[in-house]
This record gives sequence, structure tokens and C-alpha cells, in this order.
Amino acid sequence: MKINKLRQQVLTQAQSAVLIFSDINIRYLSNFSGHAATILLTDKVNYLITDYRYFEQAKEQAGHNEGRFKVICRDRANQTLTALIIELLNQENCQTLLFESEHTNVAQWQEMSAQIAQETQITQTISLVGTVEKLRMVKSAVEIATIKQAAEIADQALANILPLVKEGITERELANELDYQMAKLGSEELSFATILGFGERSALPHGIPSNRALKQGDIVLIDFGAVVNGYRSDMTRTFIFGKASAKQKEIYQLVQSAQQAAIDKLTEGVSGAHLYQKSASILLNSEYKDYAGEGLGHGVGLQLHEQPFLGPDCKTTIEQGCVITIEPGIYIPNWGGIRIEDDVVLTENGLKTLTQAPKELIEL
Repeated sequence: MKINKLRQQVLTQAQSAVLIFSDINIRYLSNFSGHAATILLTDKVNYLITDYRYFEQAKEQAGHNEGRFKVICRDRANQTLTALIIELLNQENCQTLLFESEHTNVAQWQEMSAQIAQETQITQTISLVGTVEKLRMVKSAVEIATIKQAAEIADQALANILPLVKEGITERELANELDYQMAKLGSEELSFATILGFGERSALPHGIPSNRALKQGDIVLIDFGAVVNGYRSDMTRTFIFGKASAKQKEIYQLVQSAQQAAIDKLTEGVSGAHLYQKSASILLNSEYKDYAGEGLGHGVGLQLHEQPFLGPDCKTTIEQGCVITIEPGIYIPNWGGIRIEDDVVLTENGLKTLTQAPKELIEL
């Protein structure tokens, strides 16, 4: 289905072909999870080109895939990638070539395209921008189930480390334990470097865990995710160590209300800008408006940040199968930050939240 959708969109002319360079897009289309690969689609054949390091893996993952790729092992010592592509283009009598301009650099493409122009029948080259990324925005049932598995690992890992939150533990110690728990529960890697901050350091939206030790009254902000079969989860939870102050409770409730406002409006056909506005109107009408985080969330899948990117200029509409984060936040320098983030998906039966860790304000 994935490869067929791409074919329908881009191979609209006879004797045309498309080059895919992005590792992530190659994985999405072929299921091949290695590197050093290029996809060449012609109007007749799906080629996946790699070398001896990944050849057997590519045959196993892509050769039996729904798209039935013909896997080619390039002899790196005797044939350049460009020479092999030229051979295939001539073999298929291709005249139009589309290529992922976002995923190659100018020097490489200039050299490659010059040779192609000289040694093939290609008369037109067309830049392809964001085409596969747009396909990736709508997930299949299998992709959604896989992201849910990653979210479940993250949920359980968080529950496992909360009893370790004691006075004197450092951000780095707690983050390391969380990372270990996710690996132990089956995460193949970290979705991204775990963000974890205590007290005033929780105001750093992407704060790197430090040796800052936990003290009574501290905010504890944790942003993290697991990975299953390449698909990522992304969740933030904020706690208070000890008794929460009136200000901490007030801001937590404000952020929670802003998140819920967006979730309540999340229906098929709504734009990312509209969701942002519903959430931002709550934060920007508060006394903490100067400390509101920019944007509302993003798509998540094989990459942590995918289309759509929810913000004031996001005209993209949400469709069934879109997995997105909803993550408003308030970040006050030298005081702290509060963010609540969930992964949600629109299904034919309505909105489903994939991250299930409790969201009420918890005093640890």
C-alpha cells in the first residue's frame, strides 16, 4: 500500500523514475532498517540498492515486503552509485527522473545529475519535496499499534522509577534509571535523549540531565520515549517533590486546561493552527502569557518530529491515522517549568490517547 500510494502520486508519466535517498523514507517504503541504501522506483520495478554490509538484511526485510523490492548489491570497489543508477535508468528506458532534493546535498546531486544527463535518455529532472513525509503522516493500524507498544513501555518505565524519587537523587541518576527501565522492558533505543529537570532547571524545555540534586518543593519534569520497530513514543509528565505550592498548582491546572482544550477540538479536518489557537488562548490570556512555550505539538512515528507541526501557521488538517503530540507548557526562568504531553491518534471510533500515565498533579 505504501509504495503503491507513492507510485500513484509521482510516477504519473510513462518512462519515469524516482530516487529516494532518506534512510527514514527508505525504511517506511521498504521495511529495510539499515543504512547505505538508495531506492530507485521505475514504472515497472522497485529497486533497493545497497552494498555487502547490508545485502542479506535488505533481502530479508525488503525482498519479502509487500512492495517486493529487487535488492541489488553494489560492488563499491568497482562501481559508483551513480554508474549503477545510470545502468538501471537505461535498462528501463527512463526519460523523467524525480529525486528527493531535501535528502542529498548540492555537490552530490550536481555531480550525479551531470553524469545522468550525459549517459541516459533522461530529459527532465524534478525535485521531490516532502512527498513521502506527507504519506507518513497518516499511519496504518499496524503503525499505530507499534507506537502504542512504545508508549506502553514508557508508561511502565515511568511507574517503575517513581519509587526512586528521593531527596538527594540527581537528575542524571534518575534519567539513567529511566533509560535502563525502558531498555529492560523492550525499547530498542531511546526515542530521543531523555529530558529531565528539577526545580528551576525544569524551565529548560530541552534540558540535559545534570548533577542537580532533588530538594523538597522541586518541580520534576520528565520528557522521554521508547522505540519499537523504529516507531517512537513521546510523553512528558510533571510532578512535585513534596507539597505543591499554590503557584505550582495554579500553573499545573493552567497547562492541563490548555492541553484539554486542544484535545477536545481534535476532530477530522481540523487544522493544526486551530488546535494551537484553542490551547494558546488559555495560556496567552493568563498572567503567565510571557512564559508560554511556542507551538503545541508535532507528528510522531519513525521520526520523533514529523508532519504535521502544530502551530499558528499550520494549515495541515488532521486526518484519521494521524498520531500527534499535544504538549503545551509554561517555562519561567529561575522558577521552573510545567509541561504535559501525550501521544494521541484519530481513529474511525474517535480520539485515542496512546500514552496512559496519570495526568493529575502528583506530589511525590
